[in-house]
Amino acid sequence: MFIARWRDASREYIEERLFLFILVGLLFVMGIVFGTLSAKGLEKGQKLELLQYVQLFFQGMKKENQPVSDVSLAKNAIFNHLKTILFLLLLGFSVIGVPLILFLIFAKGYILGFTIGFILQQLSGKGFIFAITSVFPHYAFIIPAFLMAGVANIDFSGAILKSRFGKVYRPLSTELLQCLGINGMAIFILTLSGIIEGFISPLFIYWVAKLF
Repeated sequence: MFIARWRDASREYIEERLFLFILVGLLFVMGIVFGTLSAKGLEKGQKLELLQYVQLFFQGMKKENQPVSDVSLAKNAIFNHLKTILFLLLLGFSVIGVPLILFLIFAKGYILGFTIGFILQQLSGKGFIFAITSVFPHYAFIIPAFLMAGVANIDFSGAILKSRFGKVYRPLSTELLQCLGINGMAIFILTLSGIIEGFISPLFIYWVAKLF
C-alpha cells in the first residue's frame, strides 16, 4: 500500500514538473557533451601533462599492498555532498539563485564529460574499464540525486514567486515540506554514494590499476 502510494505520488510529481526535469536533464547532457569536446580540444602539451598525472596515480596505486579504503574517505565524500545539497537549498530559497543552480548542473555534467572523455581518449579500452568500475558505481547515485535536488529547489523558488504574486495553488508550507523531503532523499542517496566512493570504488581502482 505504502509503496503504491509513494509510486503514484512520485509519478504525479514528475508529470507536474516534466518541463523542469527535461530542462535540467538537457543542461546536464549538454555539460557532458561540452566537457567531452573540451577534452578533445586540449593542446598536446596539456594532454601529455594530464596523462602523466593519471599514470603517476596508477603507479602509486600499484605500490599499495591493499586498497586504500577507510572511513575518512567516505566521510569526506558524504560531507562534500551534504554541502552541495545545502548550497542548492539556499540558492532555491533565495529565488535569484536559480540561474546558479542551472549553471552548477551544467558544470557537473561538464566535469563528468571532461573526465570520462579524457580517460577514454587517452587510455582506450583500459580507460573504459576504469570509467565503468571506478566512476560509474558512485556516479550512478550522484547524478539522479543531484538532478532531483536541483529540480526540487528550482520548483520551490517558483512557488515562492507565485506566492508573492498571489498565484498560490498550494500553501507555501506544503511546498517547503515537499522540497525539504526531496532534498532529504537526495542526501540519503548521496550518503549511499559516499559509502560506495569510500569503500567500494577504491577496491575497483586498486584492481584496475594492475592493468596499467
